[in-house]
Amino acid sequence: MNQEKAAYMSIRTLTAFFILTALCQSSVISNTFDEERIGFTVPAAPWTLTLPKAHLVIVQQQIKPDGRSGYFYMNDEKNKLNISFFIEPVKDCKDTKACRDMVWKAGNPMWENPQNVILSEIGDVSYFEFFMPSLQGVPFKQQHMYAEFVKDGFWVDLHISKVHYKPEEHELFERIIKSVKFEPKGTPPQRQDFQPGQNPEEVARKVAEGWLALLDSGEYAESWEESSLVMKERLTERGIPKGRWEAAMMSLRKQHLGKLTSRKFVEARFMKSLPGRPDHEGAEVKFESDFENRQHVLECVGMIHDKDGKWRVAGYITNWP
Repeated sequence: MNQEKAAYMSIRTLTAFFILTALCQSSVISNTFDEERIGFTVPAAPWTLTLPKAHLVIVQQQIKPDGRSGYFYMNDEKNKLNISFFIEPVKDCKDTKACRDMVWKAGNPMWENPQNVILSEIGDVSYFEFFMPSLQGVPFKQQHMYAEFVKDGFWVDLHISKVHYKPEEHELFERIIKSVKFEPKGTPPQRQDFQPGQNPEEVARKVAEGWLALLDSGEYAESWEESSLVMKERLTERGIPKGRWEAAMMSLRKQHLGKLTSRKFVEARFMKSLPGRPDHEGAEVKFESDFENRQHVLECVGMIHDKDGKWRVAGYITNWP
């Protein structure tokens, strides 16, 4: 057994010091959180783009081998929207307006008889939109909006479309544009947005989701850095320092699971006192996820509330049928 496989198997069976035996038993709780967000990035970008998760289902994620460009596609199942975007380095346009004008001028063979064309701005984001009544002779009634973001040397070309569009649905398009956030890496998404009075399960869940987003985008070294000191010490004691962690996570994702296709929150359970760490609070956060190679994977993330007031990951276990 090579080192990468050995490290993977060690992590696969590792139970963090405070995780209970029942951690990966399936259960569902009913509480939901209004500000749940989902993150997307490429390794070279200094930020993670986040959107409200709501009813989004990830259909496709592709990141180029150089780690500088990526394509992401998802559906909003409730509102029947298609959302996709490219992340790539800024090259041929320098700001949001220039990028918008460039994309519009370049055109697209799939834009058949565009009508009601508008070039405008939503806040500081430039966009263009148009209505396409048909496609190859088939009535389509499809609205398209392209919004361009430029942030820290990277360009995001965001496309939203809806078939059987009605004018009163335009607010759905605007809402998505306004909801886009760029979260600096090194700070899990939403950490800076926590509001007074939020319950600890909510906070732990959001930090767990931000950490999982690092694994989803292949940022295994960053996932190590964002983990708790306790977790790093326990893994190192078991012969899994940072380098072997990265190799093991790469093996887990690329060889065993494949790319993430969907993730659904299952449960978050707060613990006032952790076994072995009675002076620390903790939480168990569970998700049911589908990957290219595995379906119904239960991801269990153990969380610890550190003395500096921040929640961090202290354990990660995957389990599947």
